[in-house]
Amino acid sequence: MLYVVPTPIGNLEDITARALRVLRESSVVFCEDTRRTRVLMSHFGLAKTLERYDENDERSVERVLERLRRGEDVALVSDGGLPCLSDPGRRAVARARREGLAVTALPGPNAATAAVAGSGLPGDSFIFLGFLPRTASKRRRALEEAKALGRTIVIYESPFRVLELLDDAAATFGVDAQCVAARELSKIHEEWLRGTVSVVKDALSAKAQILGEFVVLFHPEPEPAHA
Repeated sequence: MLYVVPTPIGNLEDITARALRVLRESSVVFCEDTRRTRVLMSHFGLAKTLERYDENDERSVERVLERLRRGEDVALVSDGGLPCLSDPGRRAVARARREGLAVTALPGPNAATAAVAGSGLPGDSFIFLGFLPRTASKRRRALEEAKALGRTIVIYESPFRVLELLDDAAATFGVDAQCVAARELSKIHEEWLRGTVSVVKDALSAKAQILGEFVVLFHPEPEPAHA
């Protein structure tokens, strides 16, 4: 069985009892970065063989499949959150599925769903874009296509490009569109900024230094009077 195992995005208390059991019982843990995963495993007293999983290396994907073909239980983790969602893992899962090998995904920590739940924006239907392309024209095109659906839009962004993203959003949705920027979710310096696109940009621009990873949410329509 291939287990897709979510790990904490910051606060180690967020790991589930089931995730710990699967990590403990699996023959091997394939991970994005063995150093980071070793810290997690050591914290919970888990001694397990760790192997690096490289999504772009066919040999790495094949090593996962070889273990599964032998009937072993294999855990797949990323540095934090749920693998395959803007994190490595999709190719191993897809190949295993095509070969008829057993795969399951555990529920657990995920930055996108946590941000939607805490944003106050409509969460009955939303569009997850992950990390947008680096090219400005491609970013604008992705935002335009998402805008047409009229749903909450969820984007992952680094502290180095978050202001640029807000500029793109202002140009695409308008400065009065709803916006929430969730920074360092579940960590000590967690911060939520909510308002219009222009209000959130002004708040971030006023900081001497922008640090931490962001989940930025937009709704292309202005906030209704009775939300």
